[in-house]
Amino acid sequence: MKKVGIMAAALVMCMSIGNALAVEEINLDTSEDSISNKVLYGGVKDRQTYYTSGYAEDIKNSGANVSVITRKDIEKQNNPSVVDLLQHEQSVSVQQSNGSPGSPATIRMRGTDRVRITIDGIRADRPSMTSPGAEVHNILSDDIERIEVIRGAQGNVNGVNATGGVIAMQTRRGHGPFSVEAYSGMGNYGQFKERMAVSGGDAKKDYYLGLTWYKTDGGMWTEQQGRIRNDDYNNFNVVANTGVRLLDDKADLRNIFRFSRARKGVGLNYGIQKPDDYGLNFDIMDVVSWDHAVNDRYNYNAKFGVYHNESDNFGFPTADNGYYKMVSKLRSTRLDFNTQHNFELADWNTLSVGYNFETEFFDGYSSDITGGPWPYSSTSGNSGNAIQNDIFVNDLINIKDILFIRGGARLLTNNQYGTYVLPNLSAALVFNTLGIEGAKTKFRGSFGQSVNTPTLYQRFGTIPGMLIANPDLEAEKSTSFDAGVEQSFFDDKLAFDFGWFHHDYKNYISCPEIAPWVYQYQNVMGARAWGFESGARWQPNDKFKVALNYTYTYARDKVSRQNLPGNVYNRINATMYWTPTDRLNFFAGAEYGDGVYYYVDNTNRQPTTTPSYVNVKLGGDIKVIKTENFDLSVQGTVYNLLHQKISLYKTSNGLNEYYAPGINFMAGIFAKYTLPERASKEKI
Repeated sequence: MKKVGIMAAALVMCMSIGNALAVEEINLDTSEDSISNKVLYGGVKDRQTYYTSGYAEDIKNSGANVSVITRKDIEKQNNPSVVDLLQHEQSVSVQQSNGSPGSPATIRMRGTDRVRITIDGIRADRPSMTSPGAEVHNILSDDIERIEVIRGAQGNVNGVNATGGVIAMQTRRGHGPFSVEAYSGMGNYGQFKERMAVSGGDAKKDYYLGLTWYKTDGGMWTEQQGRIRNDDYNNFNVVANTGVRLLDDKADLRNIFRFSRARKGVGLNYGIQKPDDYGLNFDIMDVVSWDHAVNDRYNYNAKFGVYHNESDNFGFPTADNGYYKMVSKLRSTRLDFNTQHNFELADWNTLSVGYNFETEFFDGYSSDITGGPWPYSSTSGNSGNAIQNDIFVNDLINIKDILFIRGGARLLTNNQYGTYVLPNLSAALVFNTLGIEGAKTKFRGSFGQSVNTPTLYQRFGTIPGMLIANPDLEAEKSTSFDAGVEQSFFDDKLAFDFGWFHHDYKNYISCPEIAPWVYQYQNVMGARAWGFESGARWQPNDKFKVALNYTYTYARDKVSRQNLPGNVYNRINATMYWTPTDRLNFFAGAEYGDGVYYYVDNTNRQPTTTPSYVNVKLGGDIKVIKTENFDLSVQGTVYNLLHQKISLYKTSNGLNEYYAPGINFMAGIFAKYTLPERASKEKI
């Protein structure tokens, strides 16, 4: 409680300092010259990035490879899962262990799962996870406004676990007159989704509240067992985002609350169908943020976030294994305070300084009871904590709108893992292409170092007879390089890019089998990942857009010379949006992936791969009724259209592959009513 009080006092102090400073009036228009467009998130354009610096910057000037998934993209895909959205991004792959909704997902970017994931500027990975990364399989895109994907080492501005890059999500905000939207849909495999949201906002305030209930019977299957009896998923989400403008509309005070309760049937356990096993997950996140544009030369932000997770897993006896029962309960909490101050020292130079404080706690309990001819009972408890303080400096130099150089460093100290200095340097050279009107060429490159701290579960987690704690586990350190070229024509309507990346790791964290069926997280000497990424995008107008990406990744353990588990060599994905009229919208997507690499027998280091696959998705919506204040649409989406045997995971003994559902679809009705402008003002 004392730490919470200190952080709350620090936040209040930042607000008080801001209130005491002289300011000039700004508004919420979205013009290029609006200060709110630089500071207040609501004004950021589709081709800008916000998270990396705390104010909007043009992606064309970034030294990193950046892409943005906008709210329009999400809606045109009929609000798919976050997993499906990320699968279409360059250099990003999402591996779901059991291939069906609600199954644990691991995000990899440029060959590594050391990817920092944030929601509204706060770390979203829980300390009690077995590997870094957020549980994106429990995050519903219905409540997401935009997702920014920043590739490459981002340890300077973004902190720990950002070797592969950063995925920054922002929660939806209300705008305009009061509106209410509702969705009701169903599909095969017992899919069912109900949703309602209200929103609105003006220059002084905004609000958004969304409630979503999604459930499915699953659909996972294997060659040996066929359809799995216990693969159901039930997820209930509540999201609220409220903001007010203060100080003559120069500042934004905001509170964002997220709650999720998800229940997932476990399905299989080493080839045995488990009809009663299940996992139960609770997530609660609350973020208080303050953004203040003091004047044309200075703006700052401050955020305080609380993230709490409860994850329980229950294993019960079956006819095949009637003498075994296991219970595992994990509790974790993280408190996070960060602030960033941006100073425009000159028209060509912007300096940013920031501070970050994190403290996290973890408690675990597990019970293992075995009957039969060899009775056995074991109970274990484990806990841990970590405290981290960071300060960073970042400077952006703009030379005649042609050369953009960003450089800085972060000083990071952690009571469990020591002190590190993380430098970062990136540059972009942007110029007109050989005098061709509307054509731009950009050469970009970056260098950076990152630290990947183990999760508290990796250090202190235990499972009787299976997992041994390793409190001496050390942090990884990585060094990364990348370089690329981007070419656009016709005022960015047609664009191409090609890039190369390289990562080197020291003290790489893995989980080898140290005895038969006994594992322990350990540091190995090192690992390396490198590859190529390329893409093409054509958007001649607001009604049509097509994008194609290809990524080659080579990732290996330097000691064993084996591929790192979970990676693929080749990935290709494509998306197409077409809106021929205001009443019709179509979406098509396809992804190809090589087989996922695994070590099936860790003792003998015998590798194996899952089969390659192609996943084709189609969707669309038709506006049956469209008036000034009311829309009624029929929506539909089909996944795995080619009925492929898509497998991203094998059992640890390599004898069973988990396959995602075959052809699956969902259709529903979406309705939205917006209060007329005058009636809305009178009601408010």
